[in-house]
Amino acid sequence: MPRRFFLGASLLVAVFSVCSSAWAAKNVILMIADGGGYNQWLAASLYQGRVGRQVYDQPGWVHWSACTYPLNLFFRPTGNRQQLPFLVYSPAKAWDATVQETSGRFAGYVYLTTTYTDSAAAATALATGRKTYNHAINWSNEGHPFLGQTIAEIAKARGKSVGVITSVPWSHATPAGLGGAHNISRNHYSEIAREMLGATWLDVLMGAGNPDFDDNGKPLAANEPHDYKYVGGQETWTALKSGKLPWKLIEKKSEFEALAAGPTPAKVVGTAQVGSTLQEKRGRTGTHAPCEPFIDPKNANVPSLATMARAAINCLDDNPKGFYLMIEGGAVDWANHANEPDRLIEEQIDFVQAIEAVAAWIESHGGWDQTLLILTADHESGLLWGPDSNEVAFQPLKDRGPGRLPGLRYNSHGHANSLVPVYARGPGRQRFAAFARDKDEKAAAQWGVSGQYLDNTNIFQVMRAEVDADQ
Repeated sequence: MPRRFFLGASLLVAVFSVCSSAWAAKNVILMIADGGGYNQWLAASLYQGRVGRQVYDQPGWVHWSACTYPLNLFFRPTGNRQQLPFLVYSPAKAWDATVQETSGRFAGYVYLTTTYTDSAAAATALATGRKTYNHAINWSNEGHPFLGQTIAEIAKARGKSVGVITSVPWSHATPAGLGGAHNISRNHYSEIAREMLGATWLDVLMGAGNPDFDDNGKPLAANEPHDYKYVGGQETWTALKSGKLPWKLIEKKSEFEALAAGPTPAKVVGTAQVGSTLQEKRGRTGTHAPCEPFIDPKNANVPSLATMARAAINCLDDNPKGFYLMIEGGAVDWANHANEPDRLIEEQIDFVQAIEAVAAWIESHGGWDQTLLILTADHESGLLWGPDSNEVAFQPLKDRGPGRLPGLRYNSHGHANSLVPVYARGPGRQRFAAFARDKDEKAAAQWGVSGQYLDNTNIFQVMRAEVDADQ
């Protein structure tokens, strides 16, 4: 059984007492490929012909793995702090290739797809360092909110500017959790959106979820249904559009592009002119098999995640005390749920391009001595493996060359309790080593990594240590 994520007092002291200027990050940027396990990252690199040559493969980066399991599988508080032990990641169970008589599936597949976290519980773990039940947005299993305990609220209390951006609605689980919202259920979108708009600690919000446009970026007619839940309800949306709230609302692609380089407002909420996702839910032009990426024309009226990242950073970086920013490739998860490999490739590449944009900004604004950049996923989605992985357990993806969809197969429409990658560069990256105390030998062999893994709650602990050290 792997060791629990709890650290002894002496190790905690060692981790958090190291506050030299060399480890103090002025800025902390967390980038999350929602649903992006190792094979999702690999699939995009194979398509690009850049395996081992991505920006995060360059010298200066550390690479670990992380487990993502929740406290329990309930969708509401049960009143205690008890960790359900069978959810704790077990390499032996995760890689079990025996076939179950009852299901006819590989035992490892069954284990991974029945012990998973959802994005809300994972976001809470990343935002507060606390495990909780699925569907909780910074809400404890004992039934109370983690008020003042999220990385967003802590960063603001330390004088930093704070923002969250995503390729899905900005009130969705990951941006809500990492943006410091608190709610008993991730499904209370309007409540979450209103809290985020009323939050004193948030300066930048960006994403999709515009109630006036469809998934193809086309304006909705007055007699067509408008879904206002992602923006706090119709009354809140009307107030935003009329300038009655203390936010500058931007919607047009040109406005995002202008914000990436020009003057910036004190508080900005960017709600791109599209429905549920920037690109992933756009229509298809026809049937194409096998599905190849980038066949369908993109929505032309929305910014890329990279453009959003540049705009958000430009809004936040005037603060002499620095900033905290979460950037989510949220639609990677949506593509996996739909088992759409072409859209997965598109969304993961969009995420990688955002990483490149952020890295370029860091290198031209004080370098890696000032900014800690962490790349990870909240969980895996789709149980993605090779083309015959329904018959060959954990079959690797097949490389078919640059510009061609790799050989792959989804084995689930849901989440999986698999290890996910963690890359980091900048001050504080050394802190991860204290937490990576367990090893998954098969993960090491499968993906060519060390196999040493930490818990997702440890990512919060590293971010908090950096935010506190910069005082």
